Amino acid sequence: MKTPPLLLGVTLIFWGWQTGLLIFALPMALIIEGSRWIQWRWDLSSKDIKNIAYFCLILIILVTFILIIINRSIEFIYTLLQWLPILLFPLIIAQIYAISDRFNIRYLFLFLNSFLSSQKQESFYLNLTYPYFILCIISTSAVNIQDISFYVGMFLLVAITLFSGRSKRFSPLIWTGLIIISGSLGMVGFMGLHRLHLTFEQAVIEKLSGLSSQDADPFQRRTAMGDIGVLKRSNHIFFRVATEDKKTTPILLRQSSYNKYNLSSWLAADSQFQPIQPAQNSTTWLLAKPDFNYSKITISGQLKDGKGLLKLPNGAFQIDQLPVLSLEKNQYSTVKIESKPDLISYQVLFNSSISIDSSPTPADLQIPKSEKPAIAQIAQELNLKGKPPQEILKQVQDFFNNNFDYSLKLLGQDQKTTPLSTFLLKNRSGHCEYFATATTLLLREVGIPARYAIGFSVSEFSPLENQFIVRGRDSHAWTLVYLDGVWQNFDTTPAGWSAFEDATASKWEFITDIGSFLWFQLTLFLKSIPTINLLKYSGLFIIPILLIVGFQAKKRVHRFKSKKIPSTPILPVQKLGTDSEFYKIEKSLNNLGFFRYPSESLKSWMKRLKWELPQNLLIDDLSSIVELHYRYRFDPQSINQAEKQKLKEMIESWLNLYQKLDQ
Repeated sequence: MKTPPLLLGVTLIFWGWQTGLLIFALPMALIIEGSRWIQWRWDLSSKDIKNIAYFCLILIILVTFILIIINRSIEFIYTLLQWLPILLFPLIIAQIYAISDRFNIRYLFLFLNSFLSSQKQESFYLNLTYPYFILCIISTSAVNIQDISFYVGMFLLVAITLFSGRSKRFSPLIWTGLIIISGSLGMVGFMGLHRLHLTFEQAVIEKLSGLSSQDADPFQRRTAMGDIGVLKRSNHIFFRVATEDKKTTPILLRQSSYNKYNLSSWLAADSQFQPIQPAQNSTTWLLAKPDFNYSKITISGQLKDGKGLLKLPNGAFQIDQLPVLSLEKNQYSTVKIESKPDLISYQVLFNSSISIDSSPTPADLQIPKSEKPAIAQIAQELNLKGKPPQEILKQVQDFFNNNFDYSLKLLGQDQKTTPLSTFLLKNRSGHCEYFATATTLLLREVGIPARYAIGFSVSEFSPLENQFIVRGRDSHAWTLVYLDGVWQNFDTTPAGWSAFEDATASKWEFITDIGSFLWFQLTLFLKSIPTINLLKYSGLFIIPILLIVGFQAKKRVHRFKSKKIPSTPILPVQKLGTDSEFYKIEKSLNNLGFFRYPSESLKSWMKRLKWELPQNLLIDDLSSIVELHYRYRFDPQSINQAEKQKLKEMIESWLNLYQKLDQ
């Protein structure tokens, strides 16, 4: 069977587009589809077909050898798969332009031809257009493009193929509707598998670097400074932030802060968590003395594994609507909670002009010896010492904005210097951890207490949800600087860093966002069910019950009125074969304990009994009896009188033998 018109040509163009081999795909598609208008054909012998098949095989072996030399890795297989439509193109062209539209498949494989040459086997002819179509789809899949274009193209091509071979009994509209539903479900599965792959990849990355994890370690933070590769961050929505006024939304939400730096890691020295008791309602928690001048935001997110760190703005002094088992806070304003894994949605009251962090300690001015030379050199170049704090902050901000670039590339480290020194003195390119660490130590060099903070940046507003959404890629690091008796946020990462992160997002991200929003709403609804007074809405449940009862009563009345008494009595008709004496045999077998299942046919029963009792002659003799009984029972022509007598004698003989064995 041939493929529908233009299917192979379109498939080749799709393959060329996805693999970047469109320069080959276009003439190949033109040659294949041109056969519908070109009338001449080749008269190919079996020897010609063999030679073409061997030529394609030699091409595949040669290209495989070259790819192994070039790549020197297992990845050569993916490249080979992408080139297979070209390597096998002579074979498909030979069939399309041959007199016969089918090839004997034994001629296409060297080993198969030699194996069957000495045996008398019937020829097996095959049209190669559909196998070539499948090959093109497989070759396209080897590219692994990270968007939905492959699935959409594959779905359309397969749908066209199936539509051409559909049964004429079904309406085209019904068939089209079913294939669209199947394709939609398949797309959901495709996206789910793709998302699973990304999630697994992201989990490995987060395990190694820890930068994009939603819950940080409140005692230690290992940075990715000095690593090699590309820093990847999750595009998943981690949590949501709702506010009455967008202008009052804090840009930075802190999870944890640290005060000691060593070997690309930050530590919270002498961190001591103290439990905080809730108010009488068990959902309100006071972190500090209340302030009457405050702003309020609502943060919603999933609590995983029953533990987590709260995301809080600077100056957060009260948390409302948070029903958790315990809440603890350390001197660096890191707040950890413990409860069952669930969706938590809490309100935060804050005033950024106040501070609930502990006062500065000598640790907030320490600089590791390994970082001292580079930090001192930069401070000297900027001539920071002796200047007012506000002027120092402005000068440091301008220094990083004008001389450094934001990048997710991990360049490793110079063996002679530390990663931070390399960042400051050589490449001057890095991610937020570099900027936050360098700023913290630089301010300490000029006598300003500073700490390292991590959390999330809030900047993406979702019109669909009418609130801010925060993704994994919004994770951020910055500096806490102590000025005028208050710890304040100070972020020197170039302002365009969030736009840089957003540019790496998939263009189909809105699809997963819609799914995330629907799941979020469903979770909120399920969470609110226990608080709903169902008795208040009990009247609504009575309406459908009354409708169902009324509908059933109407059906009963209708049946009663339409019932007619027949003018003549209808006598039941006895089915043919029901008087067969074979049922005596079945009863005898039942007495032996060999019961037949309700859904089991007689023949299936006999097969099972033969398997369970292979040495029993009684079971072997039943096959001919069952065959004759089947004809008597189910054949519309039934059996004649002589055959009935024969069936009776065979059954009596079997029963006599059964009685002797039973005695």
